[in-house]
Amino acid sequence: MDNWLALFDGQTRYFLDINDSSVKPDVLRFYGREALSEPFRWDIEFTTLQANIPPEQVLMKYASFRMRSGKSVHGMVTRLEWLSTSKDQSHYRLTLSSRLALLGYTRQCAVYQNQSVPEVVEQVLRKHGLEGPDFEFRLERTYPPRELITQWRETDLEFIQRILAEVGIYWRTVMDDVRGLDTYILADSQLNYQFDVRLPYSEPSGLFDGAAESVWDVRTWHNIATGTVVTRDYNYRTATTPMDAAVSVRSDAVTTGEYYRYAAPYREAGDDASPEPETESGAFYARLHHERELNRSARIHLFSNAAHLTPGQVLEPQGDVITALQEGVFLTLVTFRGARDSRLHVSVWGQPYTERYCFRPVEIPRPVIPGTLPARIESREKNDTYAHLDEQGRYRVKLDFDREGTESGYGYLWLRMAKPYAGDTLGWHTPLTDGTEVAVAYSNGDIDLPYIAYALHDSEHPDHVTRDNPTRNVLRTPANNKLRMEDKRGEEHVKLATEYGKTQLNSGHLVNSKGETRGRGAELRTDEWGTLRAGKGLFVSADSQAKAQGEVLDMSAALKEIDRLNQQLQQLEIAAEQAQALKADVDSQIRMFAQRLKPLQEALLLSAPEGMALTSGEHMQIAATKNVAMNAGGDISAGVMGNLTALTGEKLGVFARTGQLSLKVSEGPVEMQAQNAAMRLFAEKKLTMSSASDISFAGKKRITLIGGGSYLRLEAGKVEYGTTASYLRRVKRTMAASASAKPVQAVSLPPPATMREFNPETLAPWVTPVYAKSCLKEKGCTDAGTAEEPVDNFGQMTIFAQPVEDDCCGYGHEHEHADDEVVQHAQSAKKRKSDAGGANAPAQATAAPLALGTATGVMTQVWGEWSLTGVLGAARGIPYVGAMMSALYVPSAGEGSDRVPGRDEFWYEEELRQKAITGAKATTRVRFFWRQDEQGNMRVYGVHTGEGTPYEGVRTANMVWNSEHNQYEFTPAHGADGPLITWTPERPEGSDLPSHTGSNIKPIDQATILVTPIPDGKDEYTTPPFPVPDERDLNDYILVFPADSGIKPIYVYLKTARDEPGVATGEGKTLSGSEKWLEAASSGLGAPVPSQIADKLRGQEFSNFDAFRTAFWKAVADDSALLSQFTRGNQALIKKGYAPFTIPEEQVGGRKTFEIHHNERIVDGGEVFDMDNLSVATPRRHIDIHRGKSE
Repeated sequence: MDNWLALFDGQTRYFLDINDSSVKPDVLRFYGREALSEPFRWDIEFTTLQANIPPEQVLMKYASFRMRSGKSVHGMVTRLEWLSTSKDQSHYRLTLSSRLALLGYTRQCAVYQNQSVPEVVEQVLRKHGLEGPDFEFRLERTYPPRELITQWRETDLEFIQRILAEVGIYWRTVMDDVRGLDTYILADSQLNYQFDVRLPYSEPSGLFDGAAESVWDVRTWHNIATGTVVTRDYNYRTATTPMDAAVSVRSDAVTTGEYYRYAAPYREAGDDASPEPETESGAFYARLHHERELNRSARIHLFSNAAHLTPGQVLEPQGDVITALQEGVFLTLVTFRGARDSRLHVSVWGQPYTERYCFRPVEIPRPVIPGTLPARIESREKNDTYAHLDEQGRYRVKLDFDREGTESGYGYLWLRMAKPYAGDTLGWHTPLTDGTEVAVAYSNGDIDLPYIAYALHDSEHPDHVTRDNPTRNVLRTPANNKLRMEDKRGEEHVKLATEYGKTQLNSGHLVNSKGETRGRGAELRTDEWGTLRAGKGLFVSADSQAKAQGEVLDMSAALKEIDRLNQQLQQLEIAAEQAQALKADVDSQIRMFAQRLKPLQEALLLSAPEGMALTSGEHMQIAATKNVAMNAGGDISAGVMGNLTALTGEKLGVFARTGQLSLKVSEGPVEMQAQNAAMRLFAEKKLTMSSASDISFAGKKRITLIGGGSYLRLEAGKVEYGTTASYLRRVKRTMAASASAKPVQAVSLPPPATMREFNPETLAPWVTPVYAKSCLKEKGCTDAGTAEEPVDNFGQMTIFAQPVEDDCCGYGHEHEHADDEVVQHAQSAKKRKSDAGGANAPAQATAAPLALGTATGVMTQVWGEWSLTGVLGAARGIPYVGAMMSALYVPSAGEGSDRVPGRDEFWYEEELRQKAITGAKATTRVRFFWRQDEQGNMRVYGVHTGEGTPYEGVRTANMVWNSEHNQYEFTPAHGADGPLITWTPERPEGSDLPSHTGSNIKPIDQATILVTPIPDGKDEYTTPPFPVPDERDLNDYILVFPADSGIKPIYVYLKTARDEPGVATGEGKTLSGSEKWLEAASSGLGAPVPSQIADKLRGQEFSNFDAFRTAFWKAVADDSALLSQFTRGNQALIKKGYAPFTIPEEQVGGRKTFEIHHNERIVDGGEVFDMDNLSVATPRRHIDIHRGKSE
């Protein structure tokens, strides 16, 4: 205080200095207001000897107002008011304001993208010349960048006040006496309050207080506050995610009620149970709003004479104070009033200090845009041909008001476009291209929630429907795809067109591009290919149906004509049967009429009442898998200028009921042959054979002429004739000569014609029906078996094996082997067609090195017989593969056969090939898998799957030809480093390997492989193959080869990864002290592996999963805390490595103990020994998991 007194003389208490000004003011009186989160304002009256002060001498000048007590205020003069002038002096009033007040003189519209609130505020402050020393962010939180922050018709001051208040950041002013400037501290927590401000609580003396600073005359106000703030918002990016948050901040205030705030601006709900929720989450805003409510629950007012009091301080009154002052008062507003002839009066407003919540600025509502704003669609390329969209179908736009020169395509955030119809990957979306004018609307008027409301035409993009064509309704795309509907009366038409191939569907009054009439009715045309397809049936008719009256499928006229002609043909058939001629298959036509044409089931019916013509510039073909029938009430005429050929696979019959059968040739011979049977000519009346030249009869063995009982027989070395009555010979002379013979002219006849049978559905050569539906192969039935039967009933089974080089091997493991030698083997393989074999094909057991890459190894036959010439290979680490061919081969099967069911009860190659392409499964009635028996030996087991069970679908896969290795390969869809299965059609030359190669191939010592029905769960089965593995763990495929390979599909089943060695990994889950481990085994995915068990097993190597299972339960036995949770009987089992029994309600059939479940299927890449992939489940829950049932 003494230092300050040295600066002044006399009674002057206050000084005002205006920089760079000749004005010398003498302070008369003043009023100052300082508050949190707003610029300060000091109204100061002064007198001066100078009259008529020019405003530029004062305005926008830095000034400092100092008090004798030590307080200094540095700011900018923003207002000057002349009050009066006398002979001696002039009286003025000026306003000294914070530099931030100057932001109130800049009002604009602006867009900020991908910036946080502090970043935007700093950008605005720096734009107004404030530098680093002028402001400081003291933030305890990290604020995320926002997609969009919009300034709309606000001053820069209003803008930063609003966005800072939105996130609860307050600011206070600090005077920098060194630079003579006001500075600002922006903070968001109590940690940045100004503490250690203490004053005695005592009212000053009425006469003289000795300049002692104090506070006095306290007043308090307490209000009821809202008890809970609930927020909810909607975010279309996560449309189904709950966005609710409810927060109630602990405080001493009296609270009640609930404040529900909808459409608060946040992207995620946040954790409303946390005292520090995620910044700018729903819980964050709910807490922020509740803190504002609590700020209003208590207010405190004090008087003081201390000039150094300022907002942002925590004042601690000393002495005997009321309860409201004991923790301190956080100052939010301080006003100062003084004069040349009076002492300083300070009025202080604040709120009780608390650590439970912080001061928050009053929320300032966002500006509202009630309508729309003009904008243009913007692409990264100017005049882009196509729409610029993101993965959600959103657009970028350039708002017309935005003056920032941003990079093209980045002027605004991605916007959704409102549409008349929308849904799950359905709706109406006509893409907008660069430059299109759109109207941007704002949800609830919120300036930060824009969307595209609609598009508009403008002078640069004129409308395509104007006064020149007001009757047209047109939807046209940039590529001129068009839907046009003309409403002009008498010329109505609809046109659906695309420029590609000028493909159009025109209906009604047809016009050309000039609007000239070019037809009436309907036209479907294209310059490209055309297809007309109807899966259930197609009726094409020229029968009239005036004014679109009548049923669409009114086929009565066409069917009546077909029925009438069928009846005529039936009469002809009866006549042909009586004449013992070849009957026509009229029955099939009648069946087709009744079953296909009348109900129009997958049939094409063409009808024209006055005629029909088919013409072709080149060729015309008529083909049918079964029958072609032509009926005519009059004549059928066939005329050709070239050859006319009639070819039949069986019989050819020609029958003329009343007229003659005429066969005449104008030029050239007539030749008739019965190449492999007899020929007969018969006539009820006279049979005449005549020639204008010679007639020759020749028979290689004999000729016999018979007439009325007499005969003449000519044969090799003998002529014989005879009669029962007289023999009359009338000749001029008879001559006898030496013996002679005339050789018969040899006629070369071809061997019997053979034909390959074709599949009537695919028109491809018929292939062996393969593995899909199960029963005895010889009988051809398709019912699932009900008794145990050998595998030979279903097909030819063979087992292959390969040496396993080391324990590390697995599918996808690579070995550093040179593959030059195997490639040479592959290239030397012969390109002969494979012998696909058949039901009676001899077994040709073959094994040879396979031309494989480093990821696959040679498979050697170790069980069964094989009749395909070629070599099977599999990925290294797969020791055994079982394969079956000729499955369900029934050579006599055929549709309509009374011996076996129709072929539609089997899968055929083309069907399986299509399933392999689409990844579908083929149903089957028998499947096979590998499992160790009770002695630890590897065995193959087969089971009947049962209709409708999860087991009846087996995966199909295409074998693709690898021309580099000369082999077929199958690589699973989920990928690996090489093929899983390979097949070389031919053995490399010079190879003659024995049935076993390598001492480490374990032989399969199994006399036969049996197929057993799966039990219905009523009885207990404890011996293999029961319990049957989960369907998800069966590792089998039907491999389908290309159509031109000649190789029939093969069913293979691989030794599963459960039987491979592995090392235990995973961390397990820590159980709480009171948690019962296996209580969760009957719900969800079951109970996880405890972390203490994972710690014991991690890093250990196991020969297979069964060995791991035993070790797992023994590890549980070694943990006393876990073991104590089981009964004594179960404890004994666990100590032996056996799974404990579940309660009876969770047992199913013979499955009574807890089971270990793989959460991610092994066939989908799930790790076998990863304990984080394992859980323990009851049998009932385990079954429900695989059936996809929830708890």
